[in-house]
Amino acid sequence: MKKTLLKRIFWIVLIAVLLASLLPHIITSYWLIDILSNFKTQLLIISILLVIPTLILSRKQVLAVLILSINLLWNLYFIIPYYTETSIPAVDHHFKISSINLLSSNTNRESTINYIQNEDPDILILMELTPEWLSALEPVIANYQHTEIVPREDNFGIALLSKYKMKSSVDYLNLNDKPSIIGNMSSMEQEFTIVATHPVPPIGQQSFLNRNTQLSNIARDIPKFSKNLIIAGDFNTSSFSPHFKTLLGENLKDSRIGFGLLPTWPADFKIFQTTLDHFVVSKHLQVTKRTTGPDIGSDHLPITMTIGFEH
Repeated sequence: MKKTLLKRIFWIVLIAVLLASLLPHIITSYWLIDILSNFKTQLLIISILLVIPTLILSRKQVLAVLILSINLLWNLYFIIPYYTETSIPAVDHHFKISSINLLSSNTNRESTINYIQNEDPDILILMELTPEWLSALEPVIANYQHTEIVPREDNFGIALLSKYKMKSSVDYLNLNDKPSIIGNMSSMEQEFTIVATHPVPPIGQQSFLNRNTQLSNIARDIPKFSKNLIIAGDFNTSSFSPHFKTLLGENLKDSRIGFGLLPTWPADFKIFQTTLDHFVVSKHLQVTKRTTGPDIGSDHLPITMTIGFEH
């Protein structure tokens, strides 16, 4: 009886992992299914843990092994590229950019300020920037000569701060009242565009559609931007979602490639962490360093990237 129950549980888990792995790439238009796409790492770990039960509990080993193999290979397909070594050429010039979802309710100001001061990025993006956060970060913001700041009482305040001369504008992307910021600047005789954005979390079908539309509207506007493009922020989708892949298209890449997944959310539950915070860059740009920061009291870990230029 006990063995029969274990077999049933085994088959339920095995098939559940199969559905969770495949469905987000078959049915891409429903929010709850899309959320499953964010957890490829967790699905891979569960699949690995199922190897021994597959061999012990199942009499129909051929079918079980087939399903398990699909689970393993499918999830590995999405994860392995992030750990493939990429050559990092020697460059004479570089700049550093950091992106932080502050969490509007976060009161740990000191850790956030310490992180920014330690990294000392040339460009800084802040999300969930409230008037209280703006006041607390005044000493940090004073280090940036060029700023576009939109504080709000909700979770969608945003700021783009630059040590380089910048022409910037607030853009609502023909969608809603959630601001993004477009910054055009130059460094080392190179022109580049920064798009700082924070789509709504896809909790419910309408917010799911709004998030996707915001990302697709950015993709639509790519021809208007500099050939050196960086799209940054909390996208509220992982690197594994089909909608993230649509944003990448043919001309952009995930800056994580070669540096590992570097998951960022939820900051305090590592077992569930996935890749919600992004730097998406033009394919020809050289990412020489990509890191996540420590827990600063937000539900997201901060991220920092260094871009290199050949002069």
